[in-house]
Amino acid sequence: MRKKITIAIISALISVGYVNFNENINTNIKTVQAAAKKYLKVKGTKKVRLYTSTAKKSKYYASPNKKYSYTTKKYLNISGKKYLAYKIGDNSHYILAKNTSLVKNIQYKQASIKLPKGYTKAALLKAYKGKPSSSFIKASMKGMNDNNFSRTKIAESKKDNQTKINPDKLTASQRKELTKFSLRLINDARKDLGLKPWIYSSGAQKLAQDIATEYKADKHGIQDGDHYVAGIVRACKNNGLNLDDNYVEDMAGFVHVNGKMTMTEMKKNIYFGIKQMIFGYTGATELNRKNKSYYREWEHAGDLFNTQGSKHDGDYNYYGFSISKVGNVYSMHYVSVPSFVVNSNKYNTGFEV
Repeated sequence: MRKKITIAIISALISVGYVNFNENINTNIKTVQAAAKKYLKVKGTKKVRLYTSTAKKSKYYASPNKKYSYTTKKYLNISGKKYLAYKIGDNSHYILAKNTSLVKNIQYKQASIKLPKGYTKAALLKAYKGKPSSSFIKASMKGMNDNNFSRTKIAESKKDNQTKINPDKLTASQRKELTKFSLRLINDARKDLGLKPWIYSSGAQKLAQDIATEYKADKHGIQDGDHYVAGIVRACKNNGLNLDDNYVEDMAGFVHVNGKMTMTEMKKNIYFGIKQMIFGYTGATELNRKNKSYYREWEHAGDLFNTQGSKHDGDYNYYGFSISKVGNVYSMHYVSVPSFVVNSNKYNTGFEV
């Protein structure tokens, strides 16, 4: 059983703007539902004249500062000049493009992490021991680039975009949701390697929360560049684990200057932290993901995939997740208890899964 090692990875908060597409339509216009909806917004504070398909003035107007779906676009010849226009009504009502701004449709998609070809247990083990092959580094770079949930505007759900949370004061249900989210991502990747899934555990979840409490009490965090081993050991012993070093925690972090964020933003931070650990990336943001020199640490990946060159390789862990805060820095604690520890009379003195 090898103690977990970390480096200080503080990922800058990825600020993503989201638009709530509650379509507000002038009651004089009956909208057409396109197969793939596209949206525009009326500029200004005054109503805007609409036109027919033959460039004649319509008797209808578009309301100011409202969103409309549009189905097609064309150029209208008005008084000898051509104007780009968008069709927003079922009777060929067109609005001039100069009076609008386009807005992107919100996309919802479940986050996942897929391992690229070349990311194998054998290659990982060499990297874990400090000797990554060039092909494995290349695979890791591809993995960082292809798994892009953390740097896009895609969210998992409308609810996630609308739900504001305080990462330092999560409710029990919010903690569980984030734990299950991070566990799903880890198990996505483990499945690609043919490994048994990690298991959510109320005991591991309590341990994770107690570890976060220790960090916060001592004002320790990811910014210090190491694990708070004394606090981890205390939390382990208080939860019935006879461990004398850090065998349970991997850690990543981010900076956020405001107290609250959306659930989507929090999930993107968790996602980025897991990506960093899996693919050995040491950059603080996504910006350097194409720079080979930033790929140099796979100890975390060895933990996440139970691939460390020991007799326990291929095992599974019991998992919990928590967050602690010091100043504007948030530490994310990915806590897992190896199954062989749980089943050991030597190490388990009262820990309950």
